[in-house]
Amino acid sequence: MPIHQSPSQKKTVKRVMHEYKHGELKSARGSRKVKSRRQAIAIALSEAGASRYDTPKERRRNLSRTKATERRGETGQAAAEGGRRATRKSTARKSTARKSTARKSTGRKSAASRTTTRRKAVGRKSTPRRSTAAKRSPTQRKSTTARRSTMRRTTTRRNAASSRATTRRSMARRSAARRTTTQRRSAKSSSRTTARRWTASARKHTGGKTRAQLYREATRRKIPGRATMSKQQLERALRR
Repeated sequence: MPIHQSPSQKKTVKRVMHEYKHGELKSARGSRKVKSRRQAIAIALSEAGASRYDTPKERRRNLSRTKATERRGETGQAAAEGGRRATRKSTARKSTARKSTARKSTGRKSAASRTTTRRKAVGRKSTPRRSTAAKRSPTQRKSTTARRSTMRRTTTRRNAASSRATTRRSMARRSAARRTTTQRRSAKSSSRTTARRWTASARKHTGGKTRAQLYREATRRKIPGRATMSKQQLERALRR
């Protein structure tokens, strides 16, 4: 299948075939002219990187080489038509140089004019401010200073009030936390005391015996259901 060619590749193929038609195409070594059309087509495809017998890497390399030689002007067409193209290039370069110098000069002038206009505008803006400051009377100055002082006082008072409110809130939170902790501690202590009292009363009734001792006594008396009974249940059963 044929390989798809880009516009730049088509341009190189066209240039090589133009050289072949005008007898400017030479072999790789440059010793003899190419007279076979098939050979010219093969050279054009290989230089354009469109030959199907080359790998993709070789195609890219060949295309880059041919484009570099075309930019340098080392092709057969450029060598044959070198005189006319050289004169055209020199005239084009001179015209571009003139245009660039003219652009640079105009750019400098425009930049200088911009800076001058900016300075003038800044000077105009600053002068009315100075004039207004000078026109102010001492009474107006005193009024402005008094207003500023009152504003500062109000801001300081507001800040102090807000700080006091925050301190009060923090103190209230701390006191509430302390109360809850004390209540919890008192509840725990009361529960401990009640448990101790229950245990003391049970020991008094049972003579300070443990569940194991009570279970032994129940087994000796052959009380039914003693294995699933608690300590209090064993005490009641032994009392009967």
